[in-house]
Amino acid sequence: MAKRCELCGKGPAAGKNVSHSKVHTLRRFMPNLVVAHLAPKGERVARRMRVCTRCLRTSSKSA
Repeated sequence: MAKRCELCGKGPAAGKNVSHSKVHTLRRFMPNLVVAHLAPKGERVARRMRVCTRCLRTSSKSA
């Protein structure tokens, strides 16, 4: 299952963990995705979508 928001396209970002000894190891920052029932623009019927919480907050303001 893809870790990508269906509205904005936000996906995993890369970064590094830095330990106390300053050793850098690669890590991934995953988007906070939730399953929500939303009606995309131009559609009347709500459908099940995996969206990030930022998009969920924004869509509740515009509704």
